Amino acid sequence: MKDTPLKLTPDTSMTPEALDKASGVLARDGLLLGRGDVAAPQLVLFDGRLTPAHAELLERRPPALLLATRDPGGQPSPWEVRLLGALLRGGALLPPEASVSREELGSVADVTAAGERAAEAVMQSGGSKVAASRVADVVHEIGVNALLDAPVDDAGQPKYAHRRGQVQSVADEDRCLLSWAVVDGRAWLEATDRFGRLTTSPLVRVVKAWGEKAQVDASGGGAGLGLRRILEHSDAVAVRVIPGQKTQFACGVDLGDARRRAAQPKSLLFCLERG
Repeated sequence: MKDTPLKLTPDTSMTPEALDKASGVLARDGLLLGRGDVAAPQLVLFDGRLTPAHAELLERRPPALLLATRDPGGQPSPWEVRLLGALLRGGALLPPEASVSREELGSVADVTAAGERAAEAVMQSGGSKVAASRVADVVHEIGVNALLDAPVDDAGQPKYAHRRGQVQSVADEDRCLLSWAVVDGRAWLEATDRFGRLTTSPLVRVVKAWGEKAQVDASGGGAGLGLRRILEHSDAVAVRVIPGQKTQFACGVDLGDARRRAAQPKSLLFCLERG
């Protein structure tokens, strides 16, 4: 996908002038823009306000890349353009200038401890307790999903997902990697597993129900509710899947204290690579 032209599709609210400027921002980052062929990824520029209608775009093959135009003048932000470029080129999803902490996780307790350390990094950077709690919540969700939902046995059957509430640790070969960094007022969080099984289906279900009241499960809910929380808390979610090999699930979480996080602009970028 690295040199494939993107099929650029603007939201109907974008003016021609805004589209020209946005195209220039993308081109300066080396992203190829054009009509593309049938298999080319569709890049959708929109105001970042998700609606159930966006679920259909994620169901396309390949999935559409939903890029928010949150900056003044309806432009995509430089940090999201960087993220998009890194995703398509196979580069590191976390900012290259960031000091990244990494931990291998083998148990739910490991996930909790990593979330606490990520929250502490937020506090040390000047973030609020509310922001630190938000980051810890995202760490928990992406960490537990990678730890318990991703692993399968030799027959391709889930090893832990069907008994999430009972499993506290996994086999050594099923451990996952969590990375985090705080830079420029934003926390970057990434969970990596070695199975490469994630599809857009759970994200499609979340987006289809966007704006509806969440079905809260006091026990912590399943992966679907967890994905909803991830998307509500995050400003950008980028997913790279190499089937059968690896899934990287990265989130950018703004450390500001804006209320109604779910209503803030979101970018949702899903890239399926060939193994």
